Amino acid sequence: MADSQSSGQDFGAYLEANLASLRTEFHVGDKIEGVVTATGRTSVFVDIRARSDGIIERSELTDDDGNLTVEVGDQITAYYVGFHHEEGIRLSIRMAGRVAEATFDDAYETGIPVEGKVTEERKGGYTVELAGQEAFCPYSQIDLFRREPETYIGQRFAFVITENSEGGRNLVLSRRTLLEREREQQREQLQESLAVGDFVDGKVTRLMPFGAFVDIGGVEGLVHVSELGWGHGTKPEDVLQPGQSVRVVVLQLDWKEERFSLSLKRAAGDPWETVETSDNYLVGQRLEGTIVQLAPFGAFVELEPGIQGLVHVSQLGAGKRINHPDEVVSIGDRVEVVISNIDFERRRIALTMDGTLGADIEQFDDLPGIVVQPGSRVTGVIDGVRDFGAFVRLPDERSGLLHVSEIELRGSTNQRRALFDMFPPGSSIEVVVREIRGDRISLTLPETLERESEKLDAKDMTDSAGESLGSLGDLLGGLDL
Repeated sequence: MADSQSSGQDFGAYLEANLASLRTEFHVGDKIEGVVTATGRTSVFVDIRARSDGIIERSELTDDDGNLTVEVGDQITAYYVGFHHEEGIRLSIRMAGRVAEATFDDAYETGIPVEGKVTEERKGGYTVELAGQEAFCPYSQIDLFRREPETYIGQRFAFVITENSEGGRNLVLSRRTLLEREREQQREQLQESLAVGDFVDGKVTRLMPFGAFVDIGGVEGLVHVSELGWGHGTKPEDVLQPGQSVRVVVLQLDWKEERFSLSLKRAAGDPWETVETSDNYLVGQRLEGTIVQLAPFGAFVELEPGIQGLVHVSQLGAGKRINHPDEVVSIGDRVEVVISNIDFERRRIALTMDGTLGADIEQFDDLPGIVVQPGSRVTGVIDGVRDFGAFVRLPDERSGLLHVSEIELRGSTNQRRALFDMFPPGSSIEVVVREIRGDRISLTLPETLERESEKLDAKDMTDSAGESLGSLGDLLGGLDL
């Protein structure tokens, strides 16, 4: 008997606690999360943790063909628009002029979204048809990022009313406000769950000379030009276009500074992972490739995006001794090569162009030390950004400075912000070694040297003794541009 009495008390306490947790107070415009519990001929019922289910008109949740877009058990977000003594709690996904309790005045006062159709472009923005009435949405308020005007014509969107005057005849709308709200919610969720190394889906928002910005649902990250593809010299416009859906890997997350680095090429997979099992990469195999870089010790040949081999200078001249690869090949040349040796562990491929097989791949062991010398063009990693420039970690693990004076800044008028946008820490970058003085290594960009070459004509330059210094081409002849 005591057990039965105790059990009854426990149930009563449970019921009381459960009822106490139910929501009893609502205000027009409140945003509510719930779960679909049932669907009827005209209504959809939603558990919103209240004393009764919320009710949404079925027509708000159907597609153009009249098919219901939700099922029992689905999570749903709606807005409280009023209480009817017979029907109960009324909810709306958005205002569309058919919810009697929610007028445009209510929507303006409470921020409840209204649904409208963009019908045409007009001066300063767009005309939007709102329940049979015309409203205006400025260009700046139609989206987070501006796209071609025709993108929006004929589309139906949710808006908030930001201005309501002349008795409701003058309505000004904003879609951007809603998108920013959603973005902030997504950002909070991302901050809890997103980690470096994660694969995420996103949408390209804009292209810049230094890379592409991708919206990953709450934040916008940068895919630096060096992370676009495994191929040499990939440009943003070669592989992407605004609005394109992409899969990327997270390289860096800096929530405080709002800097997020992404990689498109790493999401596609490392091409070297298939080299060892490929029939194309066997000693003696003849392949075609493109000369992508020249150095005093040889020519780098891209065999496929992300896979390069080296033809040592000793095997470039078909038996004839040459002093520099540029005597026989140029960057961009298509050449036929033969694989002499492969070191899968260190990811090195030795090539020949004169049919000499069996080249000792050990002769390339010291290449990093040779590459990092004045005039060499190398790929490094951004280690940090300061007001005066960016520090770059070079292949031999030394650090060089890319001074701001060597950079044509783009984007923000804030110098440091512009540097961060162009050179996010952790991203790869191609630089040219301008000078080495002890531990100090000065770097520049290939495009900076090209601009200098275009602006200056040094043919008539002379030293203090009147001796000719030669042309600018002579001065920069050792640089691999």
